[in-house]
Amino acid sequence: MTKIKLLSTKHSLPKYQGIGETLINQILAGEFALNTLLPTEKQLCEQFSISRHTAREALRYVEKTGLVERKQGSGTLVTRNTMPEQINQFINSVKDLLAFGQNTRFEVQVSDMITLDGSTAALLNSQQGQECIHIGGVRFEPHDKKPICYSNIYRHPHLDEVDEKLKDTKTAIYAVIEALDDKKIGKIEQQISACLLPESLASQLDASTDSAAMKITRRYFSLKEDDLILVAESIYPAKRFSFTSVLYPNK
Repeated sequence: MTKIKLLSTKHSLPKYQGIGETLINQILAGEFALNTLLPTEKQLCEQFSISRHTAREALRYVEKTGLVERKQGSGTLVTRNTMPEQINQFINSVKDLLAFGQNTRFEVQVSDMITLDGSTAALLNSQQGQECIHIGGVRFEPHDKKPICYSNIYRHPHLDEVDEKLKDTKTAIYAVIEALDDKKIGKIEQQISACLLPESLASQLDASTDSAAMKITRRYFSLKEDDLILVAESIYPAKRFSFTSVLYPNK
């Protein structure tokens, strides 16, 4: 059996996700050949001293990438060794959403103070002419470095340490992660709409101008005072990204 060494990451991941990311990287590196089987749930339990549930979730995490197929009684078969063209984001909780942001790479291209115009004022439920902290950049897929989306992030000045970090391109993304601690978030408002990819972003996202795209706007509110923490508006090439969630009826 191929030896598995748990991947080291900058951010704390759930155990199943850390093991899943390790398996994904080993598949992409050729350590698990095509048409071979990944370790079984039992083998993962023994190697990492984890529960059967955690092992099962780790294999499901890998399956969601499209690199493997799982069949009951046959195991988990490696069916490809490159990432699919389209990335599927599974979000069933606030933690899932924040984990996606932390596990992809965000390359900050601009960090500045802007004066709100009509469209940005509407995003922040604010008035034109007010000042706002803005960062913009490209988010990349962690495994094969494809550009996923271009994001603009806006935040009313809070006159705190997060503000200062946001103004520096070297520390801006760490400030976003700090501000979006799941223990501080009370709710997230999300709006998804179709759009055409603007010419200004086409080359950065390795896609065609006016091709189909998806715009996702998220407003993050604090837990204590329902205060708007920040707003993120991201544009994804349609062929590069899909979005999946599971909804359950109220009990």
